Amino acid sequence: MRVAARKPGRPRDEALGTAILDAAVDEFIDKGYAGLSMEGIAARAGVAKTTIYRRWPTMEDLAVAAVCSLGKDEDEPLPAGDTARGELLQLLEQMRRKWTDPRYGALMRRAAADGTRQPEVYAQMRERIVGSGIAAMNRALARAVDEGIIGKGVDLTWVRQLLTAPILAATLTLKHRVSARQIEFTLDTVLAGLVPEPS
Repeated sequence: MRVAARKPGRPRDEALGTAILDAAVDEFIDKGYAGLSMEGIAARAGVAKTTIYRRWPTMEDLAVAAVCSLGKDEDEPLPAGDTARGELLQLLEQMRRKWTDPRYGALMRRAAADGTRQPEVYAQMRERIVGSGIAAMNRALARAVDEGIIGKGVDLTWVRQLLTAPILAATLTLKHRVSARQIEFTLDTVLAGLVPEPS
């Protein structure tokens, strides 16, 4: 008797994981982080809670994975730019594509609103969700100082906030999407004001 070959299970597992993450995103947008529950996500995804726990042991793990699943195609490592300016532009464009995605924007607006009520939870989520992007931007800005594009002693945290502010503002206030040209203009305007003074 011939036994039928077993069909690979991986695609089904991946589809199930995607369904759970999509459900978690929808729950996050609707109810906020404080309102998330494994029961609600399981019901929305049509799975048992144990199925979720096998993949994500804690709610925080699941929430972060759900947020990171949005725009993941844009999260591929970027090649280092030929210059610090090029690297900064690449990082800002990566951020622009992600944050101007309507679903990601809705989720981040909800997360920001939650932050006013639970600042400690928001701080932890922010670090896990955008911490790597902030670190990459900080490295690129330090490189700009080394290359003499930005003067020494400049507050690089403030510079990073200046560069990302248009993207954040457009997302959080439901304004028109920021264009790639606007991001490049912002970068060059900020850098022009930070050129070291001649010695």
